[in-house]
Amino acid sequence: MCKFKLTSKKLSTLLKIIFVATMFIRLQAYAHSQTNDVSQEKIKALISKTFDQPNLKVKTNPIVIEGKVAIADWTQGQKGGRALLRRKHEEWEIIACGGSGFKDPEGIAAIGISKQIATNIAAKLKEAETKLSPQQIKQFDSFDGVVNMVHDAKHSPDTKH
Repeated sequence: MCKFKLTSKKLSTLLKIIFVATMFIRLQAYAHSQTNDVSQEKIKALISKTFDQPNLKVKTNPIVIEGKVAIADWTQGQKGGRALLRRKHEEWEIIACGGSGFKDPEGIAAIGISKQIATNIAAKLKEAETKLSPQQIKQFDSFDGVVNMVHDAKHSPDTKH
């Protein structure tokens, strides 16, 4: 039988360790959510800067993020689609635009994203789009084909090797 005597000093030290660990975990969760919020704002700004026209602004929502990869649903007037993005350091770049193909992990992986990330982000997109109307989904799906926006889309940190 193991005998362990818990003194008030040991208890005090143990409680301090638990408190510090709890605060660390809470700060990590807070930092992650802020990073996601900042990323969403940067993605919206990038899409607007890239595609806005004087009398026809792009609306971007929802945006889902998996690591250094994001998919942003967008509409502009009667048109719509999805943008596939990747983060390089702290900045986002659009690597491709597409439609319904970006709901399928295989369609995402075809652009050069790893199968694991493609599967995860497609699941997040499916969940985010459950809150939207069928008409909105139809508008996002209406983008025909895939347009690669960068020449090295298959060489990002989250791509296949």
